[in-house]
Amino acid sequence: MLSSLAVFSSVAVALAASSPTVTVKNGTLQGSHSAQWDQDFFLGIPYAQPPVGPLRFRWPQSIDTAYDATRDATQYGYSCYQYSSSFNLSEDCLNLNVVRPAGYENQTLPVLLWIFGGGLTVGSTADPQYNISGIVKTASASGQPFIGVSINYRLGVWGFLQDPSILAEGSTNAGLLDQRMAMRWVHENIAAFGGDASRVTIWGESAGAQSIGLHLHSYGGRNDDLYQAAILESGGPVGTNLSPLSFYASPFENLTRTVGCWFTAASNRLPCLRNLTSTQLFHANYTQVWNPIVDGDFLTAYPSTLAAAGKFVHVPLLTGANTDEGVSFSTKGLDNSTAIFNNLLYWRSYALSPPSIRTLLDLYPNNPSIEPPYRDHTNTTYPKNGLEWRRDAAIGGDLVIIAQRRKTAEEFVKGGVSNVYTYRFDTPLWNVSAPVSVPHFVNVVFSFQNISGALGPLPEYQSYKNLATSIGRAYASFVSTHQPNGPLRGGGGYGAGTKVTGLPTWPKYSIEAPANMVLNANGSFVEADTWRREGIAFINSISRELLA
Repeated sequence: MLSSLAVFSSVAVALAASSPTVTVKNGTLQGSHSAQWDQDFFLGIPYAQPPVGPLRFRWPQSIDTAYDATRDATQYGYSCYQYSSSFNLSEDCLNLNVVRPAGYENQTLPVLLWIFGGGLTVGSTADPQYNISGIVKTASASGQPFIGVSINYRLGVWGFLQDPSILAEGSTNAGLLDQRMAMRWVHENIAAFGGDASRVTIWGESAGAQSIGLHLHSYGGRNDDLYQAAILESGGPVGTNLSPLSFYASPFENLTRTVGCWFTAASNRLPCLRNLTSTQLFHANYTQVWNPIVDGDFLTAYPSTLAAAGKFVHVPLLTGANTDEGVSFSTKGLDNSTAIFNNLLYWRSYALSPPSIRTLLDLYPNNPSIEPPYRDHTNTTYPKNGLEWRRDAAIGGDLVIIAQRRKTAEEFVKGGVSNVYTYRFDTPLWNVSAPVSVPHFVNVVFSFQNISGALGPLPEYQSYKNLATSIGRAYASFVSTHQPNGPLRGGGGYGAGTKVTGLPTWPKYSIEAPANMVLNANGSFVEADTWRREGIAFINSISRELLA
């Protein structure tokens, strides 16, 4: 029979395990332990001062005070303001989460930091789709443990209001500066959680990957050592619409007129906007899209210009795109070449010239089945969507995502980065209806290891779960060693990594023999990255027309 002291001690140990604490620069945080995941959660940690009142729209300000007491970190913090959302919203939303696997107290672990996408207008770390516990668990199970971090940042007008007064103040691109502030917080504090600040990989999808692409080209390519590698899914620096400041003159006037701030002196309009209540601002700006700009500070030039000059942060890179990215934003109902020409002329605010559009139509004939990587080679027109639908999807997907994925890989290799890896995700969702395709975002459930909860009964879908696990293991390998082939055994050969990842040997990208890993649930394989060579090369030659 246990003594009362032994019982007390065991209870104390259990309570300590369920309420882990860490001490960061601003004080002590109390998190929670998840027995389900065997992980410690530290949630809703502020990394900057609340951007409210006079700090609304301003670049993020570091926290310069200590916590009054131990701070509770057991619940997600507020999500940033956005529309059509069920999240708990507030302007006081600059917070992050740390997920630490248990059992590694005597080790220093690398870090994977997630930046969500959503067009810089929606998204939250509280979204169950972005539960980083899955990939943290897969990493630990494969013997390649790391700490996961996810961050919130300001969206829409709150993060990307653009006006000369904002530029003069130095607050342009505030949402991107939020992300950078979060990286700095991790750099300064992650050691308290057992993390290694010298082994941080930043990871994002769509607008999250676009953000990372801009960080890689920020401050003229200056490396502040806030991260040491990057994973970009379906996005990057080129293809991001960076309209000039003058583009926002009319939206700024419309906003300030709507809320009654236009009729004051120009110098008072920004203070007037800062004096609005959150509700007033929220209801005044539903339709306008605000994006980053080249501001001469965070972005000293367009990324295409900086990349050509080698002015980017030279870190190992893993980047990829889905087979049919353009299906997600192609225009339906285009039935002839005139219709598609006019659609491209006014497409996504890009400045495509008529000669460039004619060249694109020549390079992208309306028969995409003649060249991969289209999934369905039997019926490419789908009359219900328009006779030119697939053609428009091919051009659009390459313009925004696929061409710049290739360009970024090439620029990094040319710049001397030896560890560059690319992929093409080629698995349609299990419940997809015709026309079958692999559009934007469908890879995310695989990357996050959330696949088993979405699939239903196995073994019917075992191949999908196997692919998700392989992706998680490859990412864990990249986070740990900057290559995706798993632990290197037998003299350091990459081929040995297949025993861990379940994938073929993933080759480094090269100019002479560019190759992708094709991630397919029916069997992944390596392909030459040369399909649609002429069309993609032309797109990459007109980057300035894409305002990138």
